[in-house]
Amino acid sequence: MIILTVDKRGRSTLPESVRRDLGIGKEDTTLLLLEKTDRGTYELVPAAIIPKDQLWFHHPEMERRVAEAEADFREGRSTSTSTVEEAQAHLDRLKELDRLKEKG
Repeated sequence: MIILTVDKRGRSTLPESVRRDLGIGKEDTTLLLLEKTDRGTYELVPAAIIPKDQLWFHHPEMERRVAEAEADFREGRSTSTSTVEEAQAHLDRLKELDRLKEKG
């Protein structure tokens, strides 16, 4: 158990062992979230700032699609091309397949 003291301004210093466990280096400035748990206690969670233009990547649907694509690569379900023209022809075939699926 680690006991922290809080000064009059609400500040506290995390002991070195806690900073190490949280992955906070000596020169780091780290954002931590203080989350209230279901039990009414609080939990410190290391956080990362995500630029607004990259938030889409952390959407559950996008995470699912990336995981699916990674599984496809692992299982050999991918196509390689050598030229821009081959890549474009492959994309055109995929678009045509999607168009045919939409028609029924």
